[in-house]
Amino acid sequence: MQVKSNHRHLGIYCLLGILACGLVIALKLFIVWGIDSYVYSLPIVGGVLATLEITEITSPILLAILGLALGSLTYYLASGTNLFARLFLLLLTLPIVLLMGHRVRHSRWIQEVATQESVAITQAQQLTDEFLQQETSKSGTLGFYWYTATRANPPTRLSNLETVNNPNSLQEQLVDLGKRQTGLVSLAFYIYNWLFEHAGWGIRTVYALLSGFMGLSYFFKGQLWANRQRRR
Repeated sequence: MQVKSNHRHLGIYCLLGILACGLVIALKLFIVWGIDSYVYSLPIVGGVLATLEITEITSPILLAILGLALGSLTYYLASGTNLFARLFLLLLTLPIVLLMGHRVRHSRWIQEVATQESVAITQAQQLTDEFLQQETSKSGTLGFYWYTATRANPPTRLSNLETVNNPNSLQEQLVDLGKRQTGLVSLAFYIYNWLFEHAGWGIRTVYALLSGFMGLSYFFKGQLWANRQRRR
């Protein structure tokens, strides 16, 4: 009877845990789709918010909720279950929550290119892959992820795709101007260019670390509650 009870409790944990993970992932994708559709498209403000990747602000919140739920669900696990098994669903979902938003944005970008230029989705995908390969030496979602680390909103018209590397762009002009300076002015331009190139990666790193911290912290809070309930 005890073995059957343990199996039944494990089934409840797996069912509810997978359901919680699925709901969090679906909610994150819905939020990314909504913000990318209606906020990032705003002139000026949308570009600033896209640079800050405000959609990722939701990741620590969602993972904290998920961590608390999964920690509480350990009530259905045997007290001797090892820590990795308890954390497995959370560790599996963490990178999905952090990265799936870029997959959604990449898909929407391809659709926008297709709409703007009145071409088929397959042709738009080929064009964007060629663009990403040229810009980042990577294609697909990985190339999009790499590209948007430094430039939040990729171009949506074919003419932009062809001229995005125009040396007359403001950023290129600032780089060239910095190379012609000396002393402190040259150092200031160097710092600016370094920040411009790496700020996106820094923001993503902060969101990822904060998401992991929140998820784990609230998981152990939920597990503490489960242990207390088990002792009653």
